[in-house]
Amino acid sequence: MSPPEAHDDARIYDQGYRPFEGQLASPRSRFLVIAMNELRLAWKEKWFKRLLWVSFFPLAVFAVLVVIQARFSMLLNKDDLADIWKSFWGIQMFFSMLMVYFVGRRAIGEDLRTGALTVYFSRPVSFMQYITGKWLAIAVAVIGVTLMPGLVLAIFRWLAEPATDLAAFAGWAGSLVLLSALLCLTMGWAMLAVSSLTQRGRAAGIVWVIIFFVSAGVAEGVAQATGIQAFNALSFAKANGQLAEFLLDGEGSWLQALWMFLGQLAWVVVAAGVVLIRLRRWMRA
Repeated sequence: MSPPEAHDDARIYDQGYRPFEGQLASPRSRFLVIAMNELRLAWKEKWFKRLLWVSFFPLAVFAVLVVIQARFSMLLNKDDLADIWKSFWGIQMFFSMLMVYFVGRRAIGEDLRTGALTVYFSRPVSFMQYITGKWLAIAVAVIGVTLMPGLVLAIFRWLAEPATDLAAFAGWAGSLVLLSALLCLTMGWAMLAVSSLTQRGRAAGIVWVIIFFVSAGVAEGVAQATGIQAFNALSFAKANGQLAEFLLDGEGSWLQALWMFLGQLAWVVVAAGVVLIRLRRWMRA
């Protein structure tokens, strides 16, 4: 009896073992892979790209304002000059809140819902690498719409304003780095905490926006009712905004700036505690 004829679609080709000849990444850099994946997912959304480009539009407006004030500074009183840093930083903080929404809303909650967290920790990825990667993605987005435009404006003011020297530019640059780092810490950890408590990205994003605006309203209301401006430290926008006025424009006191700084650190501690507790419970389950 002759053997059955072999079908073309049933053939098996032995390709043999082919070793990987590419460059292996260091295990310590795996948090960068996690961060790049989060940014890649955000980049696929058209509104994220539009927001990134729009966030640089105020830079052009304020650059024109700098030129006008530099040309007519001799004719204008000091009180008539526009408060450039205060207005600019307030606008960029709003853009940073939206960037956090797009990048961080799916950070942890979606991994918990879809089971991706199990895949992450089944690979040689440590707990700190996972958290660092998620936070770094948010931090990069915040830096892109706050520190980068801020440094460009600082350079432009240094070149356009005759009264601005190198020391003033260095002070602005250092202040912008500190302010942007604080935004990365507070907003980044707060978004991770919200995401860890909600398993849907859209829900996490909505909760984040509500917290951002409600915290500002509550902080301002309590501060006005009690007459104690230190309560503004409870707000992301108010705390960082008043600290920006102190560092960039020299307005306010050291004590007030210290309260704003401690208020932002309090957000970081609370939010980081929520994230760690949530993930530790998942790992024990």
